[in-house]
Amino acid sequence: MPKRVLVLLLCVCLVFVTAACSSGKDDQNSSVEIYSSVTEPVIDENGVPKLAGTNKYTDPSIYTIDTLVSMGVEKKRPTTPEIQSRAEALQKKILNNPDTLKPAKDGKYIYVANGGVDKKGYGMTAEKPYATIEYANLVAKAGDVILLKRGHFWRTRVIGKEGVSYGAYGKGNKPTIYGSRFNAAEKEWEKVERNIYKAQSGTGTDIGLIVFDHGKAIGTKCNEMSWLSKDYDFYCSGGYVYVYSSKGKPSKLFKDIEICPTEHIVRVESNSTIQNWRIMYGGAHGIRMSDVKNVKFDGCVVGYIGGGFQNGTAGSGVRFGNGIEVWGNCDGYTVTNCHIFQCYDAGVTMQHIDSGDNFVKEHNILFENNLLELNNYNIEYFITGESTYKNVAIKNNVIRGGGYGWGFYSRGDRDYGTNIMGGGTNFSENFVYTNNVFEHAKTLMMTVGGRTVKDVPKFVGNTFAMYSNIDRAFEYREEKHYFHKHGKDIFKTVIGDKTANTIFY
Repeated sequence: MPKRVLVLLLCVCLVFVTAACSSGKDDQNSSVEIYSSVTEPVIDENGVPKLAGTNKYTDPSIYTIDTLVSMGVEKKRPTTPEIQSRAEALQKKILNNPDTLKPAKDGKYIYVANGGVDKKGYGMTAEKPYATIEYANLVAKAGDVILLKRGHFWRTRVIGKEGVSYGAYGKGNKPTIYGSRFNAAEKEWEKVERNIYKAQSGTGTDIGLIVFDHGKAIGTKCNEMSWLSKDYDFYCSGGYVYVYSSKGKPSKLFKDIEICPTEHIVRVESNSTIQNWRIMYGGAHGIRMSDVKNVKFDGCVVGYIGGGFQNGTAGSGVRFGNGIEVWGNCDGYTVTNCHIFQCYDAGVTMQHIDSGDNFVKEHNILFENNLLELNNYNIEYFITGESTYKNVAIKNNVIRGGGYGWGFYSRGDRDYGTNIMGGGTNFSENFVYTNNVFEHAKTLMMTVGGRTVKDVPKFVGNTFAMYSNIDRAFEYREEKHYFHKHGKDIFKTVIGDKTANTIFY
């Protein structure tokens, strides 16, 4: 095994072994914890929060790859009318994804809405809903479907039940779940020294990131208080966050401040679907599952995820956070019509590190019609040892801006900001990328590998759009290949996509 791959896999092993140990304890302690059940922030017709007292607010991070342009960090990246049209059509489809979940033959609908009542006699009709997802979960049995009212909003964590599915009802925007405890712009900020202010974080756990006005600014995590030196640097300790702000109290500068604890927002078990939820602002994973069968995510929006330390302290030196992750075995893992963006690590991923002979099978995986952008890795996959991928279809997605999100700029390792981060030691069978758009990446358009040539994923009819300089390389089985305007056939000759469409800007 190449040395770089070995080091990478050992680091990832440390990340997820620690996650398995810590997250189970967290979930057990907070399975019925309720942060609050409050009215949804005002949302515009595109599903974007409006800021109180201002005109229509447009969050560029949600709908384009140009989030950091407005912050002056990046220059605007070019695109084509065809790619932009495809992305916008996909976005519209995701925002208007229909509610189609039905209970099993012996199952029932369970309704949840702000203003509901958590007691017997409620929850079985839309007119008399429960108030919280936690209470609905206590009542639900396999085959039931829990529906959240559209346009309503919760700050909580969801620990899913096996066989129970989760969706939306009514009219309006997708029901929204935030992992952050409260809007910290409404809390008291105390000046502790020049340009440094502190506020309660709402939790004793580590904080992965802080998001100001839904992406207008994003905090940079610091390991020590003494590191705070520029605007929006932050440090957390003892239930407080400390933020550097040269222009005064953060609560005077912003109308919304989301402090994101290092906790998974949603946990999913087998035989479950999540449809049309909006999941935001968590410092660990947005959605996490392990050793599952028949899980589906359809029409979901997941964003601003990750950045927390793996074991909750800076001593680990490892930060993490994926939009949707499966760890270990899976048989049936589907992500369709979803928008996943601004995750510290991967947008969507399937992964495992073998321990001894603990080999896994990650089979029957489908990612289709998704908009994946501004994640450090838009798609990530890796398994080791004798573990296998089989029947993996990644098709008809728009995948762009890998490494152009907040995660790349807040991490110490900036070697990989890419649209595909593919492990180099996996076995695979029938693993195919078909008719996807891959556009722009910070350091690598993609890195793909496999135990042998036949284990490398196949590429059929994809579009690759990027700058025409040599700085945008991709890796194929540990070998770097460089782009230039005379090398349009490189995707055909190296990765074998005979019908690839290559666009240079």
